[in-house]
Order: sequence, then C-alpha cells, then structure tokens
Amino acid sequence: MNPLRNLGLLSKVILIVTVILLSLFALATYLSYRQQKAFIIGEAKEKARIIASEAIQTREYISDELDSGGVRLSAERYGLIPVVASNRIGQRVAKDVGYRIRQVSNRYRNPMNAPDAFEAAELKTFKDQPGQPERFAITELDGERVFRYLQPFRAEESCLECHGDPAQAPAFLKELFPEQADQAYNYRVGEVIGAASVTIPMDQLSRQVVANVRNVGLYTGGIFLALVTCLGLLTRLAVTGPLGRLGGAIGEIVRTGRFERKISRRSGDEIGILIDGFNEMIDHLREKTEHLEESEKRFRTLTETARDGIVSFLSNGQIILFNRQAERMFGYSKREILGVPVTRLVDEECGSLRGGGVENYLRENAGSLLRKVHRLPARRRDGTTFSLEVSLSVAESDGHLFYTAILREQS
Repeated sequence: MNPLRNLGLLSKVILIVTVILLSLFALATYLSYRQQKAFIIGEAKEKARIIASEAIQTREYISDELDSGGVRLSAERYGLIPVVASNRIGQRVAKDVGYRIRQVSNRYRNPMNAPDAFEAAELKTFKDQPGQPERFAITELDGERVFRYLQPFRAEESCLECHGDPAQAPAFLKELFPEQADQAYNYRVGEVIGAASVTIPMDQLSRQVVANVRNVGLYTGGIFLALVTCLGLLTRLAVTGPLGRLGGAIGEIVRTGRFERKISRRSGDEIGILIDGFNEMIDHLREKTEHLEESEKRFRTLTETARDGIVSFLSNGQIILFNRQAERMFGYSKREILGVPVTRLVDEECGSLRGGGVENYLRENAGSLLRKVHRLPARRRDGTTFSLEVSLSVAESDGHLFYTAILREQS
C-alpha cells in the first residue's frame, strides 16, 4: 500500500518539494565542495608559488649583494651563503605558516637539502624539460596527504663563486667540500641547480574546504528552508485552503441534502474558476431539486388521493409503490408491503402468475396485459379474497422496467 495516499495535498506538495530541494541541496553541496576544493588548491598553489619565489628571490638577492659589495665569504660568514641564508629564512617562515619550505638539489652538499623521491622525480623533469616553470601535485609524505610544489632555480653568474670552477671557490669551501668528494661544483650559468620545495599538509586545506562548504551549506540550507516554508504557506493559501473549503461544502451537502452553501471566490486562477463552477452547479442542482421535490409532492398527492389503488413493482415483482387506497384494499401498510413480491396480493387461484413467477409471466403476457383491462383474483392481509379490475402500464428508468397497476375493486 502506498503510504502517500493517506497524506493530505499540502503534505504531499511539501514532501515532494522537500525531496526535490534536498536533491538540489545535495547537488549544490557537492558542486560547492568541488568548487571550494579547486579554489583552495588553487589558493594553496598560489601561496606556494609566492613562497617559493620569495625563497629563490632571497637567494638571488643575497648572492647579488655579496657580489656587488665585494664581500668575500668565509667560515665566519657561513650564514651569508645564499642557499644557507635562504633555507634558514624559509624555515622561519614555515614555522609561522605551518608549511615546510626548503631548497633541494640532486647535487646537494648539505644532506638536509637531499630530495625525497617525489622531489627527485620533479628535479629530473626540470632538467629534461627546461621550459617547466613549476610542478605540483597532491601526494603522500610519511603517511600524510600533502600538497607539494616545486619551483626551479637556475645558476647565475654570482652562484658560480661557490658552484662553478672549484679552483675559484673560497678556501673554506674547499676545506669543507673537497673537489674530489663534492658534487656541487662545475655548474654553468642557466643550469638548474635545484628547486624551492613547499609542502602544505592537506588537513589544513581540508579543514578550510569543510569550513567553507559548511558555511555555504548553512546559507543554502537556510534559503531552501525559507523556500519550503513560503511554498507551503502559498500552497495552503492558494490551493489547499480553497480546496478544503470546497470539500467542506460538498460534505455538508452530502450530510444535509441541501444546496444552499456557496464558497466565496478569492482569486481569478484555476481554483477560482473551479469555485465558480461549483457555485453554478449548486444553483443548478438547487433549482433541479426544487423542481423534483415539487414534482414528487404533486405525484405523492396524486397517488395518495386517488380513488383507485396504485401499485408499482419491478419486473421481478418487487413492490416499490403502494398508495393509501391500496392499503385500504389489501389491509397492508406501506412498511409491511414495500419490497415484498407482488404475488402476495394475488390469490392462489391465479396459478399461472404465482407458479411461473412474475418475471416469466410478464415476459410472456406483457402484450395482452398492457392493451386491455383484466380481472384478477386478489387476497387481503386477513386471507379473504376479492376480485380486482387491473389496468397495467410499463415504463423504463435507468435501463430497468417497472410496472404500475391501477386497481379497482369489483363487487
């Protein structure tokens, strides 16, 4: 059994609209999630690009300043080595923003600058495809999903002091990184030295995405709730309210049988047209009912005041009308005789009628019975018999035949 059948129209409308809006809300939330995720990833990429660019620019700036100022690097000035200074600045920035920032190279001197598998693969891409400006991806690092970004930096003239011809390198570097054991010498201008690597935990981005989607969801959900409420009120006002009044009016007509209650029209829409049609129908039915009641009253007056007995019965013999004169003739009241077979009024002497049944008798003798007056032996309620003069007529209503007998007692 369909449970929706027992719901009211307003409940059905609200339920259907709610299901549709919930579906749209789910779709909107999903699309918002994808949009927010793409936006956050794009924002993370832009932040990583800025951070990486700053790290590279810091390295290049320090390198240029050392070169233009004629500052000679030494062991005491180890912290001014561009890559060292850039890394240390990046670590301070990373501590503030919660990211990991470092400079990596396949030909590293400091083991802290050694690339992991992802960084090594991207460094190889930068080397094999010199036109690549950046590389990024969402991957895993130590079992955690992270957003990773790399931007290459290339050797400039100022870089060759420490990474060019080992014979021209500062003495302290030669001591720290002998030519035979070091792989970071012999770079050429424009060659990829390494890359600035930025790692952003995805849980930070996910929390931001969830927060944004939640805010959008609350905003959208509020709008949908307001729409459902407004639609429910509008449906109640414009549809279910008028239909309820219409149903109440019909119910009152069924209970009372009176066609007096009309419904006021409040709009010119289809519901208003329906109400107009209902009111016109009420006027028409009231008029018809009044005519019918008047006709029935005249008919009852006619039959009840007739000097002859009048009995109407169906083709199966069931009595449906028994006037006052017939009551006096046979001694039966209407309550006793209505619905009883007409053969109860016929004496046993009329075997052809009582034996073969009324329906068969009428079917075989209807022609002669309708053309002339007949005499028929009759029996009263007390069992006494008397002779009747019978004039029979037939009529049809709703496809069914019924007969009316005009009875006159014979002395």
